[in-house]
Amino acid sequence: MWLFNVYGVRVGVAFGYLAGALLMIPLFVMMIWPFLGGEFTGDNLVNNLGNSGQAWGGLQLALVWLWLMCWSAWGVDVCATFAPEYKDTVNDTRLALRSAALFSMIVYIVLPIAFVGGAGSEAVAGYDYVGGMLSILGTDSGAVKDFLVVCIVASFLITMNTATADGGRALFGISRDGMTIKQLGVLNRFHVPGNAMTVDMFVNIVFVLFIGNIFGVLAASNLGYVLAHMFALSGYVLLRKDRPNWPRPIKLGAIWTPIAGLLAVWCAILTVVGFGYFQTAAGGYGGNKEKTIAIVVLGIGLLLFFVRRIVQDGEKPHWREDTPTMPDATQAALLEEEMRHV
Repeated sequence: MWLFNVYGVRVGVAFGYLAGALLMIPLFVMMIWPFLGGEFTGDNLVNNLGNSGQAWGGLQLALVWLWLMCWSAWGVDVCATFAPEYKDTVNDTRLALRSAALFSMIVYIVLPIAFVGGAGSEAVAGYDYVGGMLSILGTDSGAVKDFLVVCIVASFLITMNTATADGGRALFGISRDGMTIKQLGVLNRFHVPGNAMTVDMFVNIVFVLFIGNIFGVLAASNLGYVLAHMFALSGYVLLRKDRPNWPRPIKLGAIWTPIAGLLAVWCAILTVVGFGYFQTAAGGYGGNKEKTIAIVVLGIGLLLFFVRRIVQDGEKPHWREDTPTMPDATQAALLEEEMRHV
């Protein structure tokens, strides 16, 4: 996946189309076929929340799993990461975010209801997704099973492909904004952030080698991921307060400011409960080792920030930066260019 992305965006996008087409097949089987084929029954829609012995009457378990699922359910943020590369930055960004969010919302609502209703909760509890799909299709064909396995593997490759492209561009943007070392803010000869993608690949490999199971990796990486959303949402609220007149090519109504504040609080709650209790509430997926790795990775990121500011930029340590309430001439020209597409 690193090779697909480091040699230019076209290769990665082409692979994404192919793997995405394969992913649509199991999605259809899990989301649509249970209703069309008559396998769906409401009797299968059960949950284990509130069983005796569960902390907080099952609420802790629910919050921990909601926290773990943030990594995939909130993946729409990748559309914003690619925004500078769209042909029409404003309109394409708006369209990408809205369409991806709508698609994700439909999948995350319909898929669990349809799949559990058609295959039963045992298939989900045992992670037997292929077996559940075979049950829904009413077949035990080895050829069908092998084909569905290929489709599932394609979905994993999409995740890796997206994570590499998204993570590399995120590090590139952070570097260009002076928040991490300059070496990550460089494009290679294929006009993609090769250095940032390489660091992203290295961190992923380290996670796999030192943690091993996928839920442990999610638990370790989710600390920074959910916190990043919390800071982005709270930052939106602060910017609307501190820079109310700043030109905004993509505008949201005033109602979204308190909504962003509430969502920031929700992210904080998920982080405290999810990171604090995932090793006990989520079936023993990880523990102190995963927590330590998560904190160390964030600590390294903070260290690189100080290296950039103090060593590379020659600044003195300070707690506050004086920033303008309106853009300078260069920023204004860029914003005006973007506004032309609105």
